[in-house]
Amino acid sequence: MKLGIQPDIEHKPKEAFEFAARNNFTHVELLMDHPYYSLENLSYAEVLELKGSYDVEVLLHAPATSTNFISVSKIMRKASYAELERTMKFAEKCDAKLVTVHIGWNPGFITARGFVFQPELYAKHNYEVLTTEFYTFANYYGELLAIENTIKLDEYLTRAIEFLLENTDVSLTFDIGHHNAKGGHDVFLKYFDRVRNIHLHDNDGKADLHLPLGKGCADLSIIAGYDGYATIEVRDEKAILETKAYLEEWMRRERKRS
Repeated sequence: MKLGIQPDIEHKPKEAFEFAARNNFTHVELLMDHPYYSLENLSYAEVLELKGSYDVEVLLHAPATSTNFISVSKIMRKASYAELERTMKFAEKCDAKLVTVHIGWNPGFITARGFVFQPELYAKHNYEVLTTEFYTFANYYGELLAIENTIKLDEYLTRAIEFLLENTDVSLTFDIGHHNAKGGHDVFLKYFDRVRNIHLHDNDGKADLHLPLGKGCADLSIIAGYDGYATIEVRDEKAILETKAYLEEWMRRERKRS
């Protein structure tokens, strides 16, 4: 397993690479929603210099708060692809090994009877835009692009992701915390051989808390034997090191069992 991190939210780029190298992490996954790592503020030349100085590989997490590939608005989807295109070009220039992307979300509404989400309003739309627009994009960028399990997946979203996996070389990022809290991610387990990155954090099985491993109930047995990239996604120095220690102990126990 190649163990890396998303930076502490206080880390500027140099601090993130220094911390990763000092603690023997293989890579840094740059969260491009964060102002320090936004394309508006970070240059590929700076990333290349830091990679070379600290001998740490780079992965990218594409902007997710400003993009939505299943928006009902054509204009918003078009802008989302333009932003992701910039990210992919940046990845190529700084030799990033993988770009993780969220497909987006569908809105629910606050009403007098509480929060109401109507998945049937979006089901066919989601399938159509993912199997046409997203398919074209994924087909072009291939395995450099990795879809992450984020929102709960219904039948139509599951079928769309299966279509993408069966018809392109797109990869997967498996988020163990999202799987634990949100459910409906069985398609990611079915195609686990396409997983190139795992996001590591914990929760109580109800909310997406991004706790250190061992502080919740996420099932690590899912990743037993995995040897690709694994990225600690707790974004806090103390929690990162706590997760690293917990994972290393868990791996030692797994080796003894086998």
